[in-house]
Amino acid sequence: MPTVLIYWSPGRTQQQKNDVIAEITDALVKKAGAKREDVLVIFQEIQPGNAGRGGLPLTPPKFDNQ
Repeated sequence: MPTVLIYWSPGRTQQQKNDVIAEITDALVKKAGAKREDVLVIFQEIQPGNAGRGGLPLTPPKFDNQ
C-alpha cells in the first residue's frame, strides 16, 4: 500500500487538500502501478514554532485564501 506523508504549514483549504490527494493518487496509479484503493495520503500540519530551518523557527507562509 503506497503511503504518502505530507508535512506542511497550516492554511490550505479542504479543496486544496482534495486536489493534492487526487493528483498524488493519479500519479501513483499511472506511474507506479498502484491500486487506486490502496493509495493513502496523510497530511501533517506543522504548527508555527514546531519546526525550524537554519537555526531559526519557521513561520507559516501566507496564502491567497487567508
